[in-house]
Order: sequence, then C-alpha cells, then structure tokens
Amino acid sequence: MELKLLQRRKAKEKEKTKLNAEQKMALHALQKQKQILELKEWLFVIGFIGIASLLRVPMQIIPNAEPLTFFALLSGWLFGWKKGILAGASSLYISNFLVFGGNGPWTIFQVIGYGLAGFLGSLLRKKATMFEVLSLAFIATLSLQLIFNLGWSIFIGFNFFAAMLTGLIFTAIHIISNVIFATLLPKARKIVYETGKFDEKELCSNLIAELNGRMPRKQSS
Repeated sequence: MELKLLQRRKAKEKEKTKLNAEQKMALHALQKQKQILELKEWLFVIGFIGIASLLRVPMQIIPNAEPLTFFALLSGWLFGWKKGILAGASSLYISNFLVFGGNGPWTIFQVIGYGLAGFLGSLLRKKATMFEVLSLAFIATLSLQLIFNLGWSIFIGFNFFAAMLTGLIFTAIHIISNVIFATLLPKARKIVYETGKFDEKELCSNLIAELNGRMPRKQSS
C-alpha cells in the first residue's frame, strides 16, 4: 500500500516537473514574441519620424501646413505616450535642419508643442470615433499655436494676445489642414496595427502574466 502511494506521488511529481518545463518553454516563447513586437514598434516610430521629417520639406510651400502633428498623434495612439512624445519632438528637431528657419531659441517651444501632440494621441481610445479623433487633432493644433506664440512673446517681448491676433490666419490654416489630415488617422492606425500584428502584444502580455501566476514563486522570480 505504501509502495503504491509512493509510486503515485513520484508520478505526480514527474508530471508536475514536465508541466513546469512546458510552462517555462511557453513563457520563453511568449517573451520572445513580445520582444519582437516591441522592436517592431520602435521600427515603426523611427519610420514615422523619418517620413514626417522628409514630408515637411515640400509642405513648406503651404504656410503652417505640416505632417508632424499627424505622425505624432498616430504614434501616441498606436504605441503610447512615451513613443508619441518621442515621435513628435524628434521629427520636429530633425526636420528643422531641412527647412527654412531651422533650429534656434524657438526650437524648445516647438519640441514641447509637438511632444504634447504625441502625448495627446495616447489619450485616444482604441476604437475612438472620427469625432474624437478630429476633436483631438483640433485641440493638439490649437495647443501648438498657443505654445508657439507664447515662445515668440517671451523671446521678442511681443504681447501674447497681439501675437495670437496677428497670426490668426496662420492658426486657421494650421488647424484646418491638421483636421483634414486627421481624417486619415483611423485608416492609418488600422493599416499599421494589422501590418505589425500588434494585437498579439496584449495577448502575449496576458498569457505571460497567467503563466507567471501558475509558476512556483522560486521559478518565476
């Protein structure tokens, strides 16, 4: 009787060891897949920065029309506020080397403005409506103009409200163009999301958490 109990116990321990080994392999595979998806995110963000920077050059012919806000919002919406801020601020700084005016004391305000646009993009729900997207594009662009005019007011000692008033036509062009571009954001997000298979990242995170919960503490630490 004792021998049978001992054999059963050993069989259970053997099965448990086998399951733990399989769980470790599954956990490793999921962690690897998540790392690949995170690398894809960075590659897309770098691509967005490059495309936005280059597109800004020919778009100079239309005052205040720019692609930076679009890609900052898209990055934030897809990948979160950190990558959104990075995309917005970096594309502005890099593109300033390629356009008329370049970098200067005003750059800090531009970086803050476009970084803010990327952050605002992260506030959009996964299934945001077109109204929400356009509203956020409007808020982001208006915020940009307020920050830019505040910067000019500080550096040249010009009245802030006078700066806003004199630049009203440029503010209007900026808002209208960005809102028009923003109509393409949901489609762009869907294409990137499906191309990169980023829906798998959340699934991987959930499965990793579940497996870690099942693993003994000593093994999961």
